[in-house]
Amino acid sequence: MTEHLDLKRLPREEASDGFTANVLHRVRTDQARQPAPRLRLALAAVAVVVASAAAGAWWARQSALSEPATVTAESLEQLRSEYQELSRELESLHRLAEDTQPFVPVSINPQTEVLFDLRDIEPLPVSLASTGSRRIQ
Repeated sequence: MTEHLDLKRLPREEASDGFTANVLHRVRTDQARQPAPRLRLALAAVAVVVASAAAGAWWARQSALSEPATVTAESLEQLRSEYQELSRELESLHRLAEDTQPFVPVSINPQTEVLFDLRDIEPLPVSLASTGSRRIQ
């Protein structure tokens, strides 16, 4: 079992003559040094207002930057020229694909070479490609 501490049996010290007066004087002077609670509350409110205004200005600047640019005659003409250039490049790629013959030469021996036409080769279904088997039709 634990013993209870009997505070009445502890030695006591008497406070000095000016102890209470000194404590009260110090409490009063510390309170006088601290700003009033209303002043602290007012300062916090001002800080919130300033932070909100700064955040609002930042938000407005960000949303202004993300707005779409206005369409001008110059930008339309630039887009048309880019479109025409891309169309010419696409057409040249189509012609290149048509001109290229899809043949693969395979040499069996030095005297024999076989050309495979890739257009005649049918792709395997995924289920057959994994097993490596192929049906002959």
